[in-house]
Amino acid sequence: MRVLYICPLKYGENPSIDAMTHAIDHTLAEAGLELRVGYADFRDDDWLQRTNTLIEEAVAAGVRAIVFYSIDVDEPAEAVAEGRRQGVSVVAVERPRFPVDASLVYPNFNHGVYMAEYLASLLPAGAKVGIDGGPGTADDTELVLGFVHGLQVYGLDLVNDPMDERYRNTLDVRSGGYEKTKNLLADFSHLDGLIPYNDETALGAIDALRETGRLGEVKTVSRNGTPNAVRLVAEGVHHGTWDLHALGIGKQVGDLVVRLVLNEEKLDGLCVASAIGHMITPELARSWVPWDKRIPFHPLREW
Repeated sequence: MRVLYICPLKYGENPSIDAMTHAIDHTLAEAGLELRVGYADFRDDDWLQRTNTLIEEAVAAGVRAIVFYSIDVDEPAEAVAEGRRQGVSVVAVERPRFPVDASLVYPNFNHGVYMAEYLASLLPAGAKVGIDGGPGTADDTELVLGFVHGLQVYGLDLVNDPMDERYRNTLDVRSGGYEKTKNLLADFSHLDGLIPYNDETALGAIDALRETGRLGEVKTVSRNGTPNAVRLVAEGVHHGTWDLHALGIGKQVGDLVVRLVLNEEKLDGLCVASAIGHMITPELARSWVPWDKRIPFHPLREW
């Protein structure tokens, strides 16, 4: 019995997405289900068309379930509705505004608040902090709102509008983090802290800080707990990465599929939340166990 996962980024572009996908694959394989992965990169102009095509192909091929990452909360409503009419179970990562059989959401706002709290423990009251925002998807926006609220609560001074295109890493890759951080550094002569919204953005931000000679000036924290970011934390270059438990997210998504397909449960749109997680500090980074040492990362089978 096959399951299709529509991944929002090409393999290798975002390590936490890759790890989540491997965890879905591992969880389904243990239950005797076969995962196929189709890629619909949200940065491409035709991502929605590609998503609709994948869903239509999967339904025609008789898959038992489809998992997709909710990029636009209003899409792909029609394709999903038709798939469900054909008896295919549908699970969403992040909750869309149309019916699905089940969904998983990240506690994004909490992540943002707790990350700001940790940064505040490294800085004096009133310290000036910049934020590199994300592409503007629902989960990224919630995370940034958590940053903004947390900085206010913990007495830090936010210097920029993280929703402004000048400071948002819409590409969601390292080069975008570099570009947007260069804008921040050009616009603000002094920064005490910087929150790149995720680890790939942080890698680019650190490139920009190093290039401009301001690396030692700024405390940085980011989200995802990816290997390269953890390494920089262990080296003292980066100051913390919030581990959102990518493997746990993948397992939860896989478990929802198993409940729907094998256990034939009627989940009625059940929405579950992933673990809030924790900050990987320099001390924790030195004992961090890589994802592929916790579960096997078998080659993914593409659709």
